[in-house]
Order: sequence, then C-alpha cells, then structure tokens
Amino acid sequence: MDVNKNLFGGSDDFLLAGPWDAAEVARLPARTLAYVGDAVYELGLRLGHIRSGIDGAGRLHDSLVEIVSSTAQAKVFEKIYVELPEPDREMVKTWRNAKVPSRYGSGTRGEYARATALEAWVGYLFLTGQNERLQELFRVVTGIAGKGGI
Repeated sequence: MDVNKNLFGGSDDFLLAGPWDAAEVARLPARTLAYVGDAVYELGLRLGHIRSGIDGAGRLHDSLVEIVSSTAQAKVFEKIYVELPEPDREMVKTWRNAKVPSRYGSGTRGEYARATALEAWVGYLFLTGQNERLQELFRVVTGIAGKGGI
C-alpha cells in the first residue's frame, strides 16, 4: 500500500508541526502505528506517574511494568473498544486483526492482537493531533490502574 507521506505535514525529528492527514495515517500498517503508539503510551504514563508524585527510577519503572504489558493493554482495549464511535471501532478492529508475529512476548496471541490495536489507536490519535481524545484515553488507563483493574 502506498501512503502519501507528503500529507503528513512538516515535523522535525521529534515534534510534529501539526496534525498529519487522518486518512493517510489510517492507511499506515497497524504495526507502524503501534510502533509510534507504544512510545506515546509509555511516555504518557511515565509523565503521569511523575506528576502523581512517584519518584525514584526503580519505583517509576516498577510502577509501569504491569500496566504497559500486552495483558494490561488488552484489558484497556476491551474497556475503550465498546465506547468508540462506529467508524473508529471499524478502524481499531482492522488493526486488531492485523497479522500477529509468531513471537509475541508475554500473554496470549489474542492479548497481543488487542494490545497492538490499542497502541495503533494511540499512534493514530497522536499523529492526527487528537490530543483531547488521547488525554481521555490516559484518564481511562490511569483510572483502571488506580482501581487495581490492570
């Protein structure tokens, strides 16, 4: 699939100059979006932990390990998927059904697929500049984690 990367807008090596074209971003492979989303997801949670007063590198790392696992991300996927508008749900379902590599780490194959879809969703929201939706997602994640649900 050819994606018109010229529609992604200007950016430097880190900061986006503006939102990328949503239709073109949606055409990126699930694992490409998940690659970006994984970094955004973990950075968002790390920053949230620092703001909440958790300090010390060991405690910061230990406090995140369980909520960034594929098993935990699969649970978050289940929570948010049912609340998505139908067009978004179809997009996320496509990413969930993308090819899963033969080696997928801890958790089950299904958990890995749902975690990849969640990460792709995070990548999509980030790249398309949907910051309010991304912040809401982080509130859901931290709410689930705070209640011991992950």
